[in-house]
Amino acid sequence: MSTDRKNPRVTFELVRPSPLQLREVYEYHRPDKGDREVIAEATWAGRHFSWRMLGRSRLLSSAYVVSDTPATADIVAIHYGRSALLRQSAVSILARPHLDPDDVRRAVSIDTHSFELSADEFWQLQWLAPYTPSSPASSDSRA
Repeated sequence: MSTDRKNPRVTFELVRPSPLQLREVYEYHRPDKGDREVIAEATWAGRHFSWRMLGRSRLLSSAYVVSDTPATADIVAIHYGRSALLRQSAVSILARPHLDPDDVRRAVSIDTHSFELSADEFWQLQWLAPYTPSSPASSDSRA
């Protein structure tokens, strides 16, 4: 996620248990465009999730894996493969909202092995400000 996207929040919803399919909702605020929402679906494909964005950008797709040796159930690392959407591989660190951001950074830096991060990947992480609810306003669903 880009650093010009403020106040990010990701939620996952179970669409179907078998084969496992999740709906992912990415919400964020852009100072130049207001509140935004991106919806995607991920389906378990045996060794990875097959991911595709819904709506106007439905041609955007990728694959990802979730670290299988998490140090904690409250923080996960999602590793995205190269695709038309991502010209290079990428990593997202997701943490539960009740966690202090400094504690999350510290936990990941202490145990990069559990999050399957190389030193290069760790130093390239861009830490975004945690989610804080905004005032009620109309949400635009275009990214």
